[in-house]
Amino acid sequence: MKRVVFLAAAAATLVQFTKYDLTALQTLGCEIHMVCNMQDGNISQAALQEYNQMFPQLHWHDLPFSDSAGAVRRNHAAYEKLVPLLKELQPDLLHCRGTIAGWYGRRAARELQIPVFYTAHDFRIFHGCLLAERLWFSAVERKYRKQTSRFFAVCPEDAVYAKKHLNLEQVTELPDVGLDCDKYATPARTREDVLRELHIPQEATVLLSVGTLRMQKRLRVVMQAMTRLRTQEQLHYVICGEGPDMAFLQKLTEKLHLEERVHLLGYRTDIPDLLGAADIFCMPSRREGCGMAALEAMAAGLPLITVRNHGTKVYAEKGESAFCLKGDLVTGCADAIAQLAENKLLRRQMGAHNRAAATAFSDKDRMMQLRAYYQEALTE
Repeated sequence: MKRVVFLAAAAATLVQFTKYDLTALQTLGCEIHMVCNMQDGNISQAALQEYNQMFPQLHWHDLPFSDSAGAVRRNHAAYEKLVPLLKELQPDLLHCRGTIAGWYGRRAARELQIPVFYTAHDFRIFHGCLLAERLWFSAVERKYRKQTSRFFAVCPEDAVYAKKHLNLEQVTELPDVGLDCDKYATPARTREDVLRELHIPQEATVLLSVGTLRMQKRLRVVMQAMTRLRTQEQLHYVICGEGPDMAFLQKLTEKLHLEERVHLLGYRTDIPDLLGAADIFCMPSRREGCGMAALEAMAAGLPLITVRNHGTKVYAEKGESAFCLKGDLVTGCADAIAQLAENKLLRRQMGAHNRAAATAFSDKDRMMQLRAYYQEALTE
């Protein structure tokens, strides 16, 4: 039986992005191990339990990696545990998910002669990343390029960089996960039922953000924008997800006196229903690999308020699908919210455009594509 190890800095990354990989590997009869940080509030026990029900054969290993490149001591300590673990498991393939995992995983793979698949969900080499990060990770990517058997690019710009600057031969452009458009286009519950559950007035204009709560998501921008729109008391902001910024966002909600209109829901399993109840999707992230949450919102027929970075610019078209923020983000976000809140026709037009555009990211054939790549690597 072939053995495959997935490595990520956070459990949330593996739960969010490996469904099709695991389904493909199941058909190949592989033994699968998941190595990641399962602490630090990056994922709930409910989410892990749900994933383990989908894939009960998984073996989990908790190593204290941090997603921060600055946490050098902590990540080195985790690396010191990773090497003996890989020696014990002797995997036939290591799949690194994210730049931190790509850094330390390929370093270990070089020492142990393990083939590596690498998906850089958060490729930290483009504008939107801090200069120090860009310089450091550019050097890391060049150093460990020979340990990369296949590179999965989640957006075209990643693919171009990998081919042109890293000279990688096996580069596959494949967004983070395939998109089940029907799932998001047909919610199970009505908007009225969802708003009633959340204690939001039926006449409210609902803003929604979904994802891991961390500083790079810049959800504070949306809250600060709401304070610029005091005359629009009908605005409510729903935030779904968990992560290290939960406490910060709770305190900011209180500081801005938005307790009645900001709803921090934590982990949810009913995202299609929440998208169906929302009017506007907000994702002002500093960086995104692909931004699947925004694509899901597009499939649900919502207009976007976002920032054009190297991931989102694949689908965020100014004036067509999204309001794209730049410069003073808070002022720009406030203006975008005001325009969309006051113009239902504009929301419908952008939503219809997005629903059609999202079909290009459909999950059809995704699992079979991945199965072919894994089968090729495991039979070499």
